[in-house]
Amino acid sequence: VDSIATALTNLGLEVEGIEDATPLKGDVVVGKIVSAEQHPDADKLQVCSVDVGDAEALTIVCGAANARKDLKVAVAKIGSVLPGDFKIKAGKIRGVKSFGMLCSEQELGVGSGNEGIMELDDDREVGKQIVDAYKLKDTVLEIGLTPNRRDCLGYVGMARDLAAKLDLDLKEPYVPSKLGDGNLDSADHIKITISNSDDCGRFTALYMKDVTVMDSPLWMQRHLENSGMRPINLIVDATNYVMLESGQPIHAYDERDLSGKCINVRQAKQGETLLTLDEQERTLNEGDIVIADAERSIGLAGVMGGANSEVKADTQNIIIEVAHFHPSKVRKTSKAQALHTEASHRFERGVDINHIDHVAKRVAQLISDATQEQIKAGHEAKTPIIAGKAVDLYENPLKKSRIALRLSRVRQITGLRSLSQEKCTSYLQRLGFAFLDKTEDRMLFEIPTWRLDVEREADLIEEVARLHGYDEIPFALPQMEIGVLAENPIIEFADDSKLMMASQGFSEVISFPFISKDDLAKFNIPADHPFAQTVSLANPLVEDQSMLRTSLCFSLVKALNENRRHGIKGARLFETARNFYNFTSPVADRYSVWKHLETNGCHITGRARQDKRPIERNMIAGLLDQPYLEKAWNQSEEAAGFYHGKAAVVELCQAFDIRDLTYEKIEGDELPWLHPSASAMIKFKSEVIGYVGELHPRTAKSFDLDFAKPPTVFELDLEPLLKAQQVQKTFQSATSKFPPVTRDLAFVVDKSVSHEDFVVAFSKFNRKKNLKSHRIFDVYQGDNLDTEKKSMAFSLIFQSEKKSLTDKEVEKEVSALITWFKEQLSAELR
Repeated sequence: VDSIATALTNLGLEVEGIEDATPLKGDVVVGKIVSAEQHPDADKLQVCSVDVGDAEALTIVCGAANARKDLKVAVAKIGSVLPGDFKIKAGKIRGVKSFGMLCSEQELGVGSGNEGIMELDDDREVGKQIVDAYKLKDTVLEIGLTPNRRDCLGYVGMARDLAAKLDLDLKEPYVPSKLGDGNLDSADHIKITISNSDDCGRFTALYMKDVTVMDSPLWMQRHLENSGMRPINLIVDATNYVMLESGQPIHAYDERDLSGKCINVRQAKQGETLLTLDEQERTLNEGDIVIADAERSIGLAGVMGGANSEVKADTQNIIIEVAHFHPSKVRKTSKAQALHTEASHRFERGVDINHIDHVAKRVAQLISDATQEQIKAGHEAKTPIIAGKAVDLYENPLKKSRIALRLSRVRQITGLRSLSQEKCTSYLQRLGFAFLDKTEDRMLFEIPTWRLDVEREADLIEEVARLHGYDEIPFALPQMEIGVLAENPIIEFADDSKLMMASQGFSEVISFPFISKDDLAKFNIPADHPFAQTVSLANPLVEDQSMLRTSLCFSLVKALNENRRHGIKGARLFETARNFYNFTSPVADRYSVWKHLETNGCHITGRARQDKRPIERNMIAGLLDQPYLEKAWNQSEEAAGFYHGKAAVVELCQAFDIRDLTYEKIEGDELPWLHPSASAMIKFKSEVIGYVGELHPRTAKSFDLDFAKPPTVFELDLEPLLKAQQVQKTFQSATSKFPPVTRDLAFVVDKSVSHEDFVVAFSKFNRKKNLKSHRIFDVYQGDNLDTEKKSMAFSLIFQSEKKSLTDKEVEKEVSALITWFKEQLSAELR
């Protein structure tokens, strides 16, 4: 077994597991009854002394009527295990100790007899293992097949590769050239029509009469079970057995259920229904291929048969169907119906269209041979009759392709200079490739139709290399010089950002970049919003992962839910990844703050992206769950809010020396998933770099979070942050030998004037000379002020690098500043 597993793996047919499938475990041996005495306390029991080849005979209590002296029997000794995981233990039966068990055929799994113990031939050697005497040893090898090796979905294909590797003869299942009754013609019992040859390239139907539906022989049942299939009855088991053997799915119909004695391969009608063999009523789609009789569909082609024509206990005459259906259409039907079967698995990858008639004969012969075997074993059954002719529709026969192989190319690709034309020809002929002719360097081969994966010269070279042995290919490192490739700075910047977030106590999450329409609805994002213009997946694994995300907040809120489900509160999470956008209309038309997303960001490859491809931006986002601080003996509980998120953003940016961030109120539905009164856009030098805010109560509620205390989220675009960090900066000393002068001023302004308005006014002050900094320290509304007014107080610092300032110089600049604020903001000095 180990040698076979090694050979298969070296062929590229990786053996992923080896399992001992022998039905008997431990010591189940041939024994001889030395004596059989009546049990002292039971009329129907005997106390037997059994010789099993050991120094002492075993005492075994047996209830079988045929137990007698000198009979050779099968003995299961203490510790052995019979089929069904039945463990043999020592016991006491009616006061007499018993040290084993005398077994029947059924208990051993070698027959159906259970009326008495199994009687062995006198020439059986005492003490010999039953598994050796009856050749019950079996091993299952689990093979990991690549999708291109469709021929190895049948045991014959696997054996062909193995025989070629070990240079042994391939023994294919025998089918006589003349099969069945020459007077019985399938065409007299069934008529076949194919509506579209593109759907079904070939259809073979073979008629059998006088079949008996009964259990298949035990050897067949064991092989099916070891291959992962459940035995049902002889007819179904034979079709499954040959499918495993050849890789070609087969189906059998009860002749009585075929209305009009006809089979039509056609496309389903929209809304047509079919009850399949799994007892599921299925609504078919237009384009599905169905097998139908004169009145209704009786099978879903290439996937599963219909329950309305299945083989039943009283079936006497059958139609054996072997066909070739278009792989892509079977795949489409299987996916649409969420029905993956052994048949669809093979049809999706393609079957050998030129082998179909042979497979039909093989099934019929196997049913006939197995029936005769069961008759000899005592089963009541008729001898089945096979039609001498099958109905075989094959309008466009597949021609075998021809491929030339150059010896020079083989040596160049593999590095095997010792390979000869004779060696290459021998390898390929062992695999079934027909050698046609050759020149000095070129060989011409005809490709068998079971190897449709072989399409060009490189494929033939791979076949030669597989059989010669990949381990024989010489290896050497290529001689080349590789220059140093500069790494895109966004990579290091993103890594540094992660460190900064971790230093603030945030934990990194790594999530799948997928969202669904349901996520957009929960975030209350309208259809024309930039974050709703997503990249849809053509083949999503599940509905919840049908689109690529446009914000990392989707993933963070889901991660928060998982934390909450595990009883974790107060989590601080962040993620650094890409967002994906597929804008169908200009963003700036309605959502001007997101216009920067219309251009691609930095990409690791550094290549220019095609215009029609989705836009990708490198982002970082964080989330603060409730509470920010838990209640303790020396502190009360503190809730996380907008300013905690803002503080995290400020600290992250300051770590890269990015300062002077500004915050603007969110207008309209720019950020519909954030609380309008507790959120803001973040800008740096008038460019939007992200946002921060508390989750909208409606959004929090949709995720089953406390809408009264929602979490706080923020998201920053790493692209402009990197650009700002790369700007060369000038520095000056923070100390001066000349003292600063401080002035505090309070201004009365309209309620609509914001701190941001003052910041802008300070930055544009055209008579600034010694003003070094400004800081707001008070905002007041109330008594002594108009209800539409408010007071905003600033602390101003004036300082010169050249001299000590006089009061006159400071007052002059302060007076100019007061005038400036009056002009710009209608501010009055309080």
